Amino acid sequence: MTAGLDPSWTPLLLALAAGLSYGLAAIFCKRALETGAGTFRSLAYSNWFITICFIPFPLLAEKGFTQSEIELGFILGVLFCASQVSCFLALRRGDASVATPILGTKTLFVAVFGYFIYAKSLPEKTWLAAILAVVAVVLLGWPAKGSKPSFASMGLALLTAAGFGLTDALVPEFAKKGEVDPLNLIFMMVFAVGLFSFLFIPLTRGKFLGWRKEADKWLILGTIPLAAQAILMSLAIGFYDVPTEANVFYMSRGLWSVLFAAWIGRMIGASEGSAPKAVLVRRLIGAALLLAGIYLAPTG
Repeated sequence: MTAGLDPSWTPLLLALAAGLSYGLAAIFCKRALETGAGTFRSLAYSNWFITICFIPFPLLAEKGFTQSEIELGFILGVLFCASQVSCFLALRRGDASVATPILGTKTLFVAVFGYFIYAKSLPEKTWLAAILAVVAVVLLGWPAKGSKPSFASMGLALLTAAGFGLTDALVPEFAKKGEVDPLNLIFMMVFAVGLFSFLFIPLTRGKFLGWRKEADKWLILGTIPLAAQAILMSLAIGFYDVPTEANVFYMSRGLWSVLFAAWIGRMIGASEGSAPKAVLVRRLIGAALLLAGIYLAPTG
């Protein structure tokens, strides 16, 4: 008989699957923005779809909503929504294969926020894994020689990583509180994001409603894996107290975004469908460091 999978791997595998889903979503959403879907319009529709996907969460909870779940959920919702805005702006201003890997610095932000806010000590290997992850995303996302990097996009990506990192550090701590069910807490966070998304309607250029043909086709293809990764990561973070380790695995989205940009990006006509050999070598080195971080994370 073969031994079953170690339960400690469950949140890590969920995070790995979420990373793959996000890498796919990023290239499709980037294509949607290139073809005229609109930044705030795309953000609103994707957030509403994600909110709908989370409706079963409170139905699976043991009790109804408590005051703590509503209040803490809305706090997390503000952080998450602000980070989503920053993320889409980063994608609009730069390549998905550059912005997405930089989002992997969220791994370090989770560890730092956990340490400073909750004085939560982490094993040395986990810190090393987080540092390797940061170095990896820099190598994965560095632009080709002769091309101008979008510092605005890179800055927004870092801001996004900090926002999501703080959210991920807070979720498991909030979920530990006596009157908080993780399912209700996560749903209230996503529900708040859905409510805040109505504020994006007046910020949209052109008509908000209506079918934008080519652009909305890519938006739909991007929104589905985007919702999938949100669900997978909410399970990995909300039910397991290993936010830093899970985020090391989730950070594989940087590698997936590079691979998808080179493969699928070329097929769908995205602006980043090809990369010079030097860039590919640098990204392979980054991928090796990423795998090293993934190996170290569960052993820390």
